Amino acid sequence: MFLSDMTQRRRNHDILDAAEQLFYAKGFAQTTMDAVAREAGVSVGTLYNTFQGKEDLYAQVAERIGEAVMDRLTTYVKGATPEDAVLDVIRLRLYNHNRDRLFFQPFCFPSYLGIEPQPEQLGPRVNKLHRRYQDFVEHLFDRVQGRNHRRDDTSVKMVVYLDGLIAAFVGYWSGSVQADSLAKAAREMRDMLFRSLAGGALPAEEGDVLRLAEERATCVNQYDFDRLKELIAVVRVFGRKEWQDNADTLDTVLTEARVTSPREVPGDVITMNARVRLREVHQREEQIVVLVFPRDLHAHESNVCILDPLGLGLFGRRLGDCFEVQGKRGVATYQVEELLYQPERAGDYHI
Repeated sequence: MFLSDMTQRRRNHDILDAAEQLFYAKGFAQTTMDAVAREAGVSVGTLYNTFQGKEDLYAQVAERIGEAVMDRLTTYVKGATPEDAVLDVIRLRLYNHNRDRLFFQPFCFPSYLGIEPQPEQLGPRVNKLHRRYQDFVEHLFDRVQGRNHRRDDTSVKMVVYLDGLIAAFVGYWSGSVQADSLAKAAREMRDMLFRSLAGGALPAEEGDVLRLAEERATCVNQYDFDRLKELIAVVRVFGRKEWQDNADTLDTVLTEARVTSPREVPGDVITMNARVRLREVHQREEQIVVLVFPRDLHAHESNVCILDPLGLGLFGRRLGDCFEVQGKRGVATYQVEELLYQPERAGDYHI
């Protein structure tokens, strides 16, 4: 009996899901093909008819993760300055370390430790993906140096240094760390890397605080995307002029956003119903606000509507970002000091 192509793909997907779960939980050495077959609900014979062995199974799991890694990286750093792009890479590596470790782990440990599988066991496609990742990050460091007229061969070393920092931080330094702390760690790692580039690449500390985030790497979950699109349609018919104008801006932001599942939203992005501590840079005043839909605006004094200038400015920003808001008293500059609550991070996907 022959399976249709769609049925075969679905079964292979289920097998890879089962294998990935077991590799995460038990590691490569302790995971057996028998265990994968039981978890996937197939026979061992079927497993061996589909995959050449455990190394091939791991390689296909790693390949799937590696493709997701590169998709994530290329999406989030698009249009960013080199300095901010490096920061985004570090953030994504830290936030997704556990999810992505099956892809990176074989390349992180020397062969003398005997940790399996080794890169040569994973085949050309996984190795090509990892080389693509390295080339991508090397190019970012080349751009950083190029902007300071210091192009040399240090970019390759910086990628190795970065991977070592991330492995050390997550492996035996951080323990259980909240997203706010990871955001701070990402900035410190970036600064450490740039200090290693002779002459540095960052502006002075005060200048860094005041630098505006020219691009917002907006990531929105599908549920919020659909609701905001529906809100825009309603506002264009019934909303007041100011809100209609802001709805057009919001529509542009959504068009450029990455729409994904709630679990894929990075933990430092301001999303709907997020609770944020802001600092007005020049007045040095702090406030705590919650980004809400219009219907919830008057439920609490801290609520800020997505269609108001401040709410629209907040949406999609990240920890540490600075942005300007045109208000009745002129232009105010805000910095995102702390993300106190994010629904996606808390698992409150229905809010």
